[in-house]
Amino acid sequence: MTFTNLDIRRDGKADLCSPQTEDEVIVSFSGPFSWFCNLDAPSMYDAAESLKAGIYLWTVPLMNGHLTYYVGETGRSFGTRLREHYEELVAARYHVYSAQEFARGEKIVVWPGRYDSVDRKTDVDCESNRLRLSEPIRDMAHVLRFFLAPLSCDTRTRLRIEAAIANSLYDAAGVAGSFQDRIRYRPRTNNEQPINCRLSSSVPLLGLTERFLA
Repeated sequence: MTFTNLDIRRDGKADLCSPQTEDEVIVSFSGPFSWFCNLDAPSMYDAAESLKAGIYLWTVPLMNGHLTYYVGETGRSFGTRLREHYEELVAARYHVYSAQEFARGEKIVVWPGRYDSVDRKTDVDCESNRLRLSEPIRDMAHVLRFFLAPLSCDTRTRLRIEAAIANSLYDAAGVAGSFQDRIRYRPRTNNEQPINCRLSSSVPLLGLTERFLA
């Protein structure tokens, strides 16, 4: 298998993207990691991957694999982006779910946060409730795991890969397709050439297929 650094930008010109074969982009996830140092998941801040950019997953470990809660991308380091996420969570701006049920792949809302589509709270609401919610926020943070797939490519390519992974989960059957909070992604448009992608992980990622188009 030959590795190249060739990718196609939205204007049709060559750009850098790795790792990649001549025919596909390889999205290789390392993990699980955590915000803290756990026996099953070392701190992501200690991982070499934390200094890189690419695609990342928030997951919950189940008996038969990891269940994805959120798909994200960053052009900065994973460490920087996930620290921002942590700060948003502890500030009560994100959804907070009951950790016991969340760890089983069930979502019972404790707090809807700043971005809920139905019961959106204000910044004042979040700040006023932050201390009251500190325990369930801490418990949820300890349940979460992260997988990191470093990619060196242009922003549009990353956004397309992120959207393709998220949309494949939305279309999955059962809890793998219902566990995510619905987010607006930026998938491939009709005038963009499809990108062949291959996903790899040493740990089962529920609902995700090995090959997909972005």
